[in-house]
Amino acid sequence: MTPIDMAAEMDRTLLPHRLKQLAETEPDRIWASCAVSQDVAKDGFRDFTLAQYARAVDRMSWHMEAALGGKSGTFETVMYFGLPDVRYGIVLMAAINTGYKVMFCSHFNSAYFNQSLCERTGCGAVLHSEGVAPTVDALLEALPSVRAVPVPGLAELVDLGGEDPVPPYPYDKNFDDGIDDPMFVTHTSGTTGLPKPVVMTQRSLIIASAWTKVPDLDGRPPVAKVMEEGRRCFLGFPLFQFSGVAMGLWEVFYRGKTLVLPCDQPGWAPPATLEQILEHGNLDCFVGIPYYLELMAKSPRMMKVVGTRLRYILYGGAALNPATGDLLAARCRHFFSCFGSTESGVAFTHLIGREDWAWFCFNEEQSGIRWEPQERLAHGDVVDVDGGVHELTYVRNDVVARSQPIFWHVADGGDTIRTADLFVKHPTKEHLWRYYARKDDMVVTKYGWNINPVMVEGEIAQHPAVRRVLVGGAGREAIFAIVELGEDDGSRGGGGEEEALGRVWASIGAQANAKLDKIAQLARERIILADAKNKPIPLTPKGNVLRAQALKLYAREIEEMYARAGGA
Repeated sequence: MTPIDMAAEMDRTLLPHRLKQLAETEPDRIWASCAVSQDVAKDGFRDFTLAQYARAVDRMSWHMEAALGGKSGTFETVMYFGLPDVRYGIVLMAAINTGYKVMFCSHFNSAYFNQSLCERTGCGAVLHSEGVAPTVDALLEALPSVRAVPVPGLAELVDLGGEDPVPPYPYDKNFDDGIDDPMFVTHTSGTTGLPKPVVMTQRSLIIASAWTKVPDLDGRPPVAKVMEEGRRCFLGFPLFQFSGVAMGLWEVFYRGKTLVLPCDQPGWAPPATLEQILEHGNLDCFVGIPYYLELMAKSPRMMKVVGTRLRYILYGGAALNPATGDLLAARCRHFFSCFGSTESGVAFTHLIGREDWAWFCFNEEQSGIRWEPQERLAHGDVVDVDGGVHELTYVRNDVVARSQPIFWHVADGGDTIRTADLFVKHPTKEHLWRYYARKDDMVVTKYGWNINPVMVEGEIAQHPAVRRVLVGGAGREAIFAIVELGEDDGSRGGGGEEEALGRVWASIGAQANAKLDKIAQLARERIILADAKNKPIPLTPKGNVLRAQALKLYAREIEEMYARAGGA
């Protein structure tokens, strides 16, 4: 199949202009339907129209220009941190209007992580909503040069009373001048333990408008064509992550949909609230993290909605329990996953059958993908999978250089970019690949957060009583550590190894957690004491921990620990 030139086929309307077009042609179309509280059955939803969205962006643009001392001519970075509500989408568009690029930081970041991101991006101001003072105050204490800029409340921005007209904010750039302007900074945890900022451009998002124009691959349509179905979509990705930003814009701007959102309480919607959203939200499609899918699979009431109303479910960010996937795939018309990363964005894929829900159908020619065979993982773990394991690698050519985001998100990546994401090839079906693992040390939790275990291990290993340590938790809610003490350290001070481990944790626990994001915090009850005599943590000849072998060796202890301590 000859790939199309997505860059030539994408919509040639910049995002601010697209919003104004929609507000003029469909002013009363519901942009977002937001749960008022966690008691959805009682309090219902508050709807915001496209006309209100456009007016809110105008108000926020004027506010930012006044509060920040004018427009930016150099795409300066400003941070926004707020309650999880639609102001994220409003601030994003206002930042484009005023020439800034806005940085969204994870709500699970530590103050140390946020400080690092601000320093690396030259961020001089943090815009913030009400209700987030602890995070903002911690950042200001660490960086006195950063100033805080409160933003208006949501009711004021959308003008619920309809009595406060606002003049349109001018945005006069043409497509060619604005398509590659930086507009948004997201971040990854990186490979050094600190988050790495990644700058998105308007091209990073608008390129998806061309996905529906790609021909079928072996009779399989692009996933983007299937996602044109439906009119009300639950958005279950965090609004501060690229997945939430991208899906929130694509569903509204290019697929004609209404976003259905939980209320603005921090964290995930609890089971009872999610159940009420599905029953009362008039949903016909669903995108979100595996955590929500596991809640759905446990609820007969939610499963009824899955089988009778939902046209598709798309999930991403982390692995899904196979039993949960089998159950949902059997009930939902279309059930599939998306794959991506902060640097590469969301990968372009084609539709798979429900029986292949755990696989991805990649279009190698269209995406510039090459599969590199792998024999070993990090630290020497041997690959032992029928058919072998391959690393997803992007190779630049004239077509993908303008359509594959990784080539402008990774400025120094060269013509061949290895992702460290490993896949297994389907034994019989062409183009189908199943995710296997990370080649590096990253642990991806159930919620889709990337956690660098090396940072935790380094802190714990500083204690003189610790000989070896391994941190894991892929696919779990919380991470754990396996700690092996030195030969003479189990009885040092009396009380045996468990008490010795307790003293180790009392000494370095707070230090180990201080520089980690909140989702990566390690709890004492999730530390497993290794049996150094009978089951020492396995090592490579160079002395590095063999992670896969160690996790297999302690599989029973890990399951027992999660059953006892929770966090699975």
